[in-house]
Amino acid sequence: MKQLTIFDSIDQEPAQRRQASGRSANPIIFNDYESYIKKFEGKKTTDDTYTPRDVFEAVLQYVGSIFDLGGKQILRPFYPGGDYQHASYPAEGVVVDNPPFSIFKKIVKFYSTEKIPFFLFGPGMTILNIIDLCSVVVVADPIVFDNGAKIRCNFATNLFETNRITTSIELTKLLRGCKSQNNTNKLPLYEYPAQLLSISELQTIARGDNDFNCEIGKDAIKIEYLNNKKLFGPHLLVSKKKADEKFNIKRQITKKEEKERIVVNFTEQEKILCDILDEKK
Repeated sequence: MKQLTIFDSIDQEPAQRRQASGRSANPIIFNDYESYIKKFEGKKTTDDTYTPRDVFEAVLQYVGSIFDLGGKQILRPFYPGGDYQHASYPAEGVVVDNPPFSIFKKIVKFYSTEKIPFFLFGPGMTILNIIDLCSVVVVADPIVFDNGAKIRCNFATNLFETNRITTSIELTKLLRGCKSQNNTNKLPLYEYPAQLLSISELQTIARGDNDFNCEIGKDAIKIEYLNNKKLFGPHLLVSKKKADEKFNIKRQITKKEEKERIVVNFTEQEKILCDILDEKK
């Protein structure tokens, strides 16, 4: 697998754009991270990539697991001054890049129409806008970029044989393994004793219809440590009677909020579409 970058004459026709050019003459062919980064010096815009090296390498590793990259050239056409529509795309090239999200659907439509293989970083919440054009790969976590931005991303690709939407535990694990993502210290989940009372629980109770109160020194005492470990802010230990009262009020709030939930149902036409999907083997 060779790694490259891309752009020759803007007057080339689509067929001509697919012809391979020399390694040094084609700026979209990705050769190495350092030369790629130099393209961004002094040219930052809101659409520029700040993709960490290890994140790009993790994505490239995943791409290699779903698509044979043997003999392929990795193409990165998105950099300041580049023109992805008039780049010279080698016949054996695969675009793996982080394009501007502001024109994301236009970019995906171009590559899909031109039948240029691609695997692109894409917007997290609106990625389904392009599902009619290509496949979507969904990961669990937002990505922390080199400029400090923490952005929820998913990916668009035409490297699968059929259009699909799929989660990828493999790619999620690869991204979590990147040092730049600081994912080594995941916060654990705790279950505390029922007789421990926190401010956040009181704020939850305040959403309901019944007040809850404790008399300090009689029903409750303040503590700052639990199981010999310092708590995040002072908490209260309450009597069993007050703990039961707290539990019942919170249960009433849950039931009330369930009743207030607005249920949205399918139309008859949407039910028919579901039936058609169920009938497909």
